[in-house]
Amino acid sequence: MEFKQLEAFVAVVEYNSFSEAAKHLYLTQPTISAHIRSLEQELNSRLIIRTTKKLTVTQRGYQLYDCAMNILNMRDNLIEEFTGRDRKIIDLGVSTIPSSYILPEILSAFGSRNPNVYFHAWQSDSQGAVSRVLDGSVDLSLVGNRFEEEDCCFIPFCQDKLVIATPVNEHFLQYEEKGAHFSDFLEEPFIMREKGSGTKKEIDHYMESHGVSASSIRVVARMNDLEAIRKSIVNGLGISILSYRSARDLAESRQILLFPLEENTPSRTFYIVYSKNRILKPHVKQFIRFVEEFYRT
Repeated sequence: MEFKQLEAFVAVVEYNSFSEAAKHLYLTQPTISAHIRSLEQELNSRLIIRTTKKLTVTQRGYQLYDCAMNILNMRDNLIEEFTGRDRKIIDLGVSTIPSSYILPEILSAFGSRNPNVYFHAWQSDSQGAVSRVLDGSVDLSLVGNRFEEEDCCFIPFCQDKLVIATPVNEHFLQYEEKGAHFSDFLEEPFIMREKGSGTKKEIDHYMESHGVSASSIRVVARMNDLEAIRKSIVNGLGISILSYRSARDLAESRQILLFPLEENTPSRTFYIVYSKNRILKPHVKQFIRFVEEFYRT
């Protein structure tokens, strides 16, 4: 159950209209309907009966309305208590690498100029972050992968490179001294990302373009936790292909070694994602413009 779903339900009850609720929440009617349907499925109860002539709130619906109002009021009071009044909220989905290595510097810079904007952020893999955009539970997402979703707009805002990350030991220090190519690492134990990760998709594409099949490499572990992969490399479990931004700090402290892939390796792109079917609030549009410009300057 999401705050967005409760907000949609409360608005429908108060305005007695799906269209009016959509207008006041800057959403589309299909999104409002989807939120109500999700609540009804989760609670296994009919909340609103809608015909061509009228809209009727059920007894269960009125019970939920009272509870939802209390929950939303408590949320607003907490935000006011801890962050100050008159704050505007942006619900933000974010995939793994943007969450840890891009979002903090963006929010710091944006927050210094816009102190009245407050963020709710949910981390998942790229696929999950885009799904949140599609179901209307977030205003936008920052992801490391582009999907074929007709209802979404993908705006590139930042680029990165993939690198090979290895433990610091005599074997790889020799590679660092004499230089190494991608083919030199194919016999090494690999730590791989799980499906859904934007990095995983980029790795698969890179290996395919070099005629390397996934079955030909020795995979010692598959993980969906980036921090676990980083620590495993430091501790000598194996090597991995990572986003440079996610490994830079460990390389600078000499906890791991980084090896660039071939010079013609395409840059990895990170995207702002929002729904084409959603009316974005002015402060959300302002944040999107800020992120677009942040890495250009």
